[in-house]
Amino acid sequence: MIGFGLWWIYFDLVGRRLPRSTRGTLAAWMLSHLPITLSITAAGAAIVSLVEHAHDPVTPAATAWLLSGSVALGLLALILTARSLDDAIRLASVYRPLTVALAVGAVVALLAGWLIPAPWLLALLLVAILSGLWFFAVAWLIRAGAGAT
Repeated sequence: MIGFGLWWIYFDLVGRRLPRSTRGTLAAWMLSHLPITLSITAAGAAIVSLVEHAHDPVTPAATAWLLSGSVALGLLALILTARSLDDAIRLASVYRPLTVALAVGAVVALLAGWLIPAPWLLALLLVAILSGLWFFAVAWLIRAGAGAT
């Protein structure tokens, strides 16, 4: 669900939307996909440990930081990717609040990892953060008439 949540946000904010054609912006768009991919891969690796420790009272600290950090990294990289789009200028009234929401989501994800809750609670918190961000993004896109792709 965590990897899926990052992809949902990615495809609704960035998917099928064109980057600006300036040289630096196009390079930023391409390079910003690397940390997104890295974050989904790292989250998948952390989930293995999370499942292994599913019945523990608290998540191992390394697992909590890897999982919450990967979600935060993915959200911050999505900001970079979204800012490189033509739509970021055309729909600035939508992408500005989404940028703030993604940044706040990244901070809250790190806070969830810092708390080192039970594995099931950490997973639930991160899924809730990603779900809330997705609903927020889709609502803003629909309200602007841009729709989600």
